[in-house]
Amino acid sequence: MADTVNHEDKSDNPDEVPAGMPASGENACRHCGGSGKIGTDPCPECNGTGIVVTPIGGAG
Repeated sequence: MADTVNHEDKSDNPDEVPAGMPASGENACRHCGGSGKIGTDPCPECNGTGIVVTPIGGAG
């Protein structure tokens, strides 16, 4: 897991939650499949990181 992941930028991912929220974890972005890119452009859902923070275990 990368320490440089920027979760402060707002994405359109409906599953994304703020980093550090209880019952949340990092997951591969479903929009880009974890690559961080759509074609040659950065993925707008994960801001090019390939990672989003989502609720786990039915939280949220």
